Amino acid sequence: MLARLHVIISSEKDTDYQKVKEELLNINPQFSISPSREYAGLKGHSEFYITCDLQENEVQPLLDQLNNDWDGEMDDCICYGFNTKMFDEMVYYLGFTYFNDKD
Repeated sequence: MLARLHVIISSEKDTDYQKVKEELLNINPQFSISPSREYAGLKGHSEFYITCDLQENEVQPLLDQLNNDWDGEMDDCICYGFNTKMFDEMVYYLGFTYFNDKD
């Protein structure tokens, strides 16, 4: 099923985006990652999106790799880097949605 990850990093530098993107591709080489853009909600931050196909049994292991403390259900959850442990210290926010067609 399709999964989407919204990522906000605490930098607008392309080199920082590329570093985080490389780390994400090391976690899952099948990630399709959008270009980054300035995040209008917070000065000095940028955002991008990731999509990928995941089986339901692959969701929780992925979430565990990205962050140690998600808020919400496994198929629709968020986390912030200021109070949790992210896969990269530059990551400010992650929002994960899993589009399960069984619903």
